[in-house]
Amino acid sequence: MTYRVLVSTGLGGDPDDIQSLYRLIHYSDVLKVEGITSCTGPGSTPSADLIRHWVQRVDVEHLRANAYPQLMAEEELLDSVVQGATTAGRPGPGQETDGSRKIVERALVDSEEILWVPVWGSITDVAQALHDAPEIASRIRINYIGSSNTVNDPDARDYVFEFMAEQFPELWWIENGVLPKLSRDTFRGVYQTGEQGGEWGNIAFIEQNIRGRGTNHNGLFDEVCGDAFPVAGWPKGSLKEGDSPTLLHLLSPVFGGVGDVDHPSAESWGGQYERPDPNRFPNYYTDLNADAETCQGTISKWRVGYLSHWKERWGRY
Repeated sequence: MTYRVLVSTGLGGDPDDIQSLYRLIHYSDVLKVEGITSCTGPGSTPSADLIRHWVQRVDVEHLRANAYPQLMAEEELLDSVVQGATTAGRPGPGQETDGSRKIVERALVDSEEILWVPVWGSITDVAQALHDAPEIASRIRINYIGSSNTVNDPDARDYVFEFMAEQFPELWWIENGVLPKLSRDTFRGVYQTGEQGGEWGNIAFIEQNIRGRGTNHNGLFDEVCGDAFPVAGWPKGSLKEGDSPTLLHLLSPVFGGVGDVDHPSAESWGGQYERPDPNRFPNYYTDLNADAETCQGTISKWRVGYLSHWKERWGRY
């Protein structure tokens, strides 16, 4: 099983986007990347070149040669990176970016497979793409990490909701982290609570399973990729991967034996969600109507599973 994926990332702020980028590349045998767009995000300086730098840091060619030949080639991944929005705001005429154009282009490609669009920053480019080409709405599935990203660009988020309400009620969309911020934020379960003992702790996992792994890309860099792996700014020094639930939603049924990508209301490594208004919006999912601990527990309960599988991939460098 493989999935067509186009990621919109605010990489350039908290390093947790880089952590999730590592995971994306490590699983590009299943997650077939058709685009990585650099978008605005809280505290970030959007930069397609910075994304390309971190793609090279992973040295996926070493993994392809020694363990996972079906991973995507580094050249393919680098070629997929484009610059998106550098400022937040509501979409409008003449405001398209290379990122929004990439979303439209890949959504309209002649394929029977849907295009999954994980959004790791503000939803600015997705909003612009829907503005410019409303016909893509039936061909994409959005998995958006909201919360701080919504606070950073509420106008773009509201545009997507209005688009769904006024033009295409069948829009397929997981909004993970509805406001108010921190009230539910299901995605935070990927690093909060769950099994934190031994090697599964947010700091211990990096020290025991990531540091010292990988290569320096034949001397291109001074340190191996596991030593370059950045720690989150908050919680300080930790494995955060705050955007990875968008990937875990797809990986869970393939490697974890749990979940159904078509039905986010099922339990999954990527969390469990509900439809707040199924009669009006049959494909719109949000955090459960519950407290934050309950919402985040729908991810953290699987912590050993999604980390132990990634540990295997790190161990094959």
